[in-house]
Amino acid sequence: MKKRKKIALITTWYPPNHSVATNRMEAFAQYLSEDFDLEVFTLGASRKVDDNKRTITVFYSSSNWLFEKLRDKQTDHALFHKFKVLIRILISKIIKNPLNQWKNATVKKLIASHNKIPFDLMISSFSPQEAHLVAIEFRKHYPETLWIADMRDEMSHNSFISGDAKRQLLEVEQLVDKYAIAVTSVSDPILKYFKKEMRNVKYFEEIRNGFNHEYRRNVENTAKSDVFTVGYFGTFYGSIKPDIFFTALAKLVDKGQKIKVELYGVHQNFHIPRSLQESITIHPPVDYHQAIQLMMLMDVNLLLHPTSERKGVFTGKLFDYLSVQKPIFACIDTNDVAAELINDLHAGYVMSFEDEQEIEHQLEKAISDWQNGVNMWAETEDVENLHRKKQVEKLKKLIEILLEK
Repeated sequence: MKKRKKIALITTWYPPNHSVATNRMEAFAQYLSEDFDLEVFTLGASRKVDDNKRTITVFYSSSNWLFEKLRDKQTDHALFHKFKVLIRILISKIIKNPLNQWKNATVKKLIASHNKIPFDLMISSFSPQEAHLVAIEFRKHYPETLWIADMRDEMSHNSFISGDAKRQLLEVEQLVDKYAIAVTSVSDPILKYFKKEMRNVKYFEEIRNGFNHEYRRNVENTAKSDVFTVGYFGTFYGSIKPDIFFTALAKLVDKGQKIKVELYGVHQNFHIPRSLQESITIHPPVDYHQAIQLMMLMDVNLLLHPTSERKGVFTGKLFDYLSVQKPIFACIDTNDVAAELINDLHAGYVMSFEDEQEIEHQLEKAISDWQNGVNMWAETEDVENLHRKKQVEKLKKLIEILLEK
């Protein structure tokens, strides 16, 4: 029987922490563990957990306790959310490396496990940078262990970070170029940047996010709701706010159009126009599987992302929206990958996040299509190709190529 190779997955995002990043890392662990002996090194209360369902051992290490207390929660009210953000900014000016404690502890645990049974390969995922720094420190001691650097986001190329942060991340990028054999990323535009900047890395692969459930909707037998219903799942943060969408929506409601908007798990950090008070319902957060089932009940699911210089952003919920085969109402950057994918799959309505008039027009079209039974959703075969398992299969093939060298 062929001996299974041993792999380390290094990330600060893993259950019980919850985020889009966690979903990606959990899928990596779930599907890689089918073929490899996998150990996860992550952030949390210091402990070791064995998952008996799969060959996964999870090592937790702690970090600065104050930053842990200041993590955002979906139940936070708008003022409390802003207070947390402000305190985090102030503390970051005093504590320059809040994850340094976690990094050092993780390096020690990684080395201890390697000394028992050596790792054949490591995968670390940015952000934050400390996940890569763990792998870099390990490679300095054990250069024979291969390393894949996973980039969920841009590093120094991110246009929204400060000059100091750019310089710091540029130094990390240079170390990645020196020590990593492969770089993966969530989209082709981000991957192209790393290809340009990292001349020593030998392999590059796009590993998209995706959906990770087995629910299937009978698209041939879907009951029509009484009132056109828009669903939104997740949070509003930064510039991702529903203000322009609400303004366009209010115009239709003022004309007598009946519309319901169901918001699940949002922070209370936005304003609802008076004319929409009875049209909008805010629900508490639901778990992933509940969210998928609720998405299936909507007439359209709302996707919001402002236009920016930053390209290669699919957004986390896009693949879940596509998976339920209901139309997507996408107020997004019309010149980025999410718009391209939705248009290619004929899976919904795409318009600029900032174009209030076009949003109103597309809402009228979506309502008309709903009334007339016009369907705008991805074909089942196309949906299946977006499953996270399919994406991790690409990662498995990359790993097999690397380990055969």
